[in-house]
Amino acid sequence: MKNYDSECGPSNAEKLLAEDGVIVLKNLIPENYINAVREEYDELDSTLDTDEIVKDKPLIVFWRHVLGDTKRITTFDHFPTLWSLINEVIVPSLRENLPTKVSKLQLLETIIFNKPAKISNTLNWHQDVAYFPLKPNNQIAVWIPFDEITKDKGAMVYALGSHKGGIRGSVNLHTKEKFENEDRKLIPDDPEDEGYKVRVMEMSQNDMIIHDGYTWHYSGPNIVDGYNRRGLSVRFIIEEALFDPRPGQGAAFTKQIDVQPGEIVQGKPFPDL
Repeated sequence: MKNYDSECGPSNAEKLLAEDGVIVLKNLIPENYINAVREEYDELDSTLDTDEIVKDKPLIVFWRHVLGDTKRITTFDHFPTLWSLINEVIVPSLRENLPTKVSKLQLLETIIFNKPAKISNTLNWHQDVAYFPLKPNNQIAVWIPFDEITKDKGAMVYALGSHKGGIRGSVNLHTKEKFENEDRKLIPDDPEDEGYKVRVMEMSQNDMIIHDGYTWHYSGPNIVDGYNRRGLSVRFIIEEALFDPRPGQGAAFTKQIDVQPGEIVQGKPFPDL
């Protein structure tokens, strides 16, 4: 298995991402940034109780991986340390390591996932692009844990090279139930059945995953007593995209889109960075 690290150099990072659809940049996130974000998240998490979707600002979604839980929503006005992490660390790192691929970086979605110990559930195999109303659907996501993460703590798991297989169908991420009118081929329960190698991404809080929007991934439950698995996902459009809605696309940000089908996705909720 390849050794992914932040010292591989920009050209090699782009090559590895093109080959596997996912890379991990090691020891990339400065300790002071991730600690500040984690502390501010914990404070917000204890009081946040709204799911209001504003129309003129980027959203931050708090999503617990517990069946039946309601997503909560805030904005960067209330989470300035996260805005600093994105603008001062994540975006410069993407431009340095993927200079050709990310000539455009338009913020699409920001989510903090939380898998509480013993009560969290699996987020089943999926690819991001199946859920988002974009055409062309050219996007990347970064994922950063707030603490050290292992398989038993709900680490991300990827099917290497699966981004080359095109679009697949969308399902309910908790139940695997196929959405109504979904006629596309689904991702199999075991990607190895289609010849893909599967890799568990065990990480420290200083590491950052980058994955292609077409790459298959899932995360299992957190089964470690006393550990609250939290991870940040930030998604970017990397090519001008048109609004192309279809069934099974219910992400919070879709309610902020204020253009007609076939028009360019743009506006204050989706800034270029």
